[in-house]
Amino acid sequence: MIDIPDSFFEKDAHGQFLCPKCRRIINACTCPSIDPPGPRPMTFTPRLRLDRSGRKGKVVTLIERLPHDENFIKAMAHDIKARTGSGGTFYLAGDEGVIEIQGDHRKKISDLLALKKSSLSA
Repeated sequence: MIDIPDSFFEKDAHGQFLCPKCRRIINACTCPSIDPPGPRPMTFTPRLRLDRSGRKGKVVTLIERLPHDENFIKAMAHDIKARTGSGGTFYLAGDEGVIEIQGDHRKKISDLLALKKSSLSA
């Protein structure tokens, strides 16, 4: 919880601190907490696989089973493309997100995902 100085809260006639929003005694206040949210844990298990179908023999690395969140997928695809030095794309398929990276980068991507997962859970 964030430490807020006592001077921030007004006092009632009995000297008890009042919530600035609902004007109730702090112990009786039902306002939502003002604690900032912590980092979201990585609650998905991505699957890596190679695919050649429909690509004239060219190989792409697919990262499947990602959260259905376009902003998250977009940022993750941008980061992975920059770190692997190759092109790629992302899309939402059904209730999951998919990232395609050109070439066979399974080892590099699995290391990146493990690094991201350990930094998010710490």
